[in-house]
Amino acid sequence: MPEKEYRYIATCQWQEAKKGLLILDGKPDLTVATPPEFGGHEGLTNPEELFVASAAVCLMSTFTAMSAKTRAEWKSFSCQAEGLLEQVPGQGFLFTRLELRPRVEVASPDQIEPAGKALELAKKYCLVTNSMKSEIVMHPEVVVI
Repeated sequence: MPEKEYRYIATCQWQEAKKGLLILDGKPDLTVATPPEFGGHEGLTNPEELFVASAAVCLMSTFTAMSAKTRAEWKSFSCQAEGLLEQVPGQGFLFTRLELRPRVEVASPDQIEPAGKALELAKKYCLVTNSMKSEIVMHPEVVVI
């Protein structure tokens, strides 16, 4: 049995065609749809984007926790995430690779090492990417501003 467990609930209600409403408890509803390349709607958030975005957001959250452990002092954090969706014979479409490009800005050179260590720990402990079966590749960047 797990020592701790948490539950997160998301509800999707179909509205019309290939469009629905994503309902997350206590948050604004989000109109979501099938992406245009699969006959869906232009300009709406799709599950493929949410999948990729969840990795970037989780890496950011984990980095903020790990930077406290490494005593990293940083000025800004951003992370671009890119997912590769491929049609795999016998399996349909799968995200086969996710590339994360976190960028951390620090105020002095002595903060490069602790920020870099925090990024390494964030990759190791990011629960979302650890739960994905896609290959996860990280291209970290720490710069002095």
